[in-house]
Amino acid sequence: MKHDPVSGDSSLLRKMPGQHHVSIKNVKIDGFCSAKSMVELTCHILDNATSLENLKLDPIYSAGYEHVDRLAVHKIGGCSPPTGQRMIREAHKAVLATEQYIVGKVPSNVKLNIRKSCSQCHCVKWL
Repeated sequence: MKHDPVSGDSSLLRKMPGQHHVSIKNVKIDGFCSAKSMVELTCHILDNATSLENLKLDPIYSAGYEHVDRLAVHKIGGCSPPTGQRMIREAHKAVLATEQYIVGKVPSNVKLNIRKSCSQCHCVKWL
């Protein structure tokens, strides 16, 4: 996927007109990436989903494979379906973008869950 990566000051992010979404309680984004538009959408959700309780961001799209701790599953036979190096590099960028642009916007009543890559299966080879 080609996209504009998020970079710079968070004040440069676009903002959509505010429309409050009062029924959204849980949001899960599989395949969360460092695309500027993805970060902007997530910020919009945080700003406008007034009933939000849980926000789960998973940079590794694993086609519905669900487990709390990828490393624990790794020890018993693999943490997820095989993932390419390109997706793994993007997943690391997505976690950094989340820490820089999203974590500070999360209200105290919202539980943020960022699923990080398995350090065993998803190590980054930058070469």
